[in-house]
Amino acid sequence: MKRSLTFILIAVVSVLAVACHKNSSGPSAGYGPNSLFPLTAGDTWYYTDSSFNDTAFAGAYKDTMVATKNTYQDPSTGTIFLGVNNPNGWFVGSYIAVDPANTAVYEVDSPAFSPYTFFQTVSQDGQVGTGSDYSNPTCVVTSVQYGYANPVSVYGYQCYRNAEVITDCHSITLEEVDTYLSPGVGVVRIVDYKTDTVGGANIFYEDYSQTLTGKSLH
Repeated sequence: MKRSLTFILIAVVSVLAVACHKNSSGPSAGYGPNSLFPLTAGDTWYYTDSSFNDTAFAGAYKDTMVATKNTYQDPSTGTIFLGVNNPNGWFVGSYIAVDPANTAVYEVDSPAFSPYTFFQTVSQDGQVGTGSDYSNPTCVVTSVQYGYANPVSVYGYQCYRNAEVITDCHSITLEEVDTYLSPGVGVVRIVDYKTDTVGGANIFYEDYSQTLTGKSLH
């Protein structure tokens, strides 16, 4: 995840989410057409991205993400991640891996960072992960991840939602990131909300969004 500076700062975080089904047969394990995040080299996703300056719309642009042949192997677990090329989007420079049980997707922002759980399936709504940033020991920033079990329709895909809420030591919410995913498709939509620097704490605006408009998958 590259759009949020808070994400980059968080050193210990488990970013958990859920996936959505497009058919009743359910996903198959690992890679393939029913993977929670398809990862065949050459797979391409087309997005429309929007950005904002506080409440003011700053602009929209077309965005493309392509699964590459580049790989990264986590030295601690041996997990092999596949690189994605998304230079203007959320996943710029990232590497993605699917859990063999097809219940989670892992991401590493680059080989210089540690892998983390990007999303995970859940059977009921609730908190599924936490993490803290100790870069400022006088005011620790905490990330709490929530998973939602009931599917929602997002631009024609039945998706489950993941929400990460980031607060500071004063319980002021700094940011919320909502992610919607579909098995066999991948990320359908990401919306990043941040505190309005003009309106005050806990008043949110949409800072960035990335919305799927098409795909070409193997």
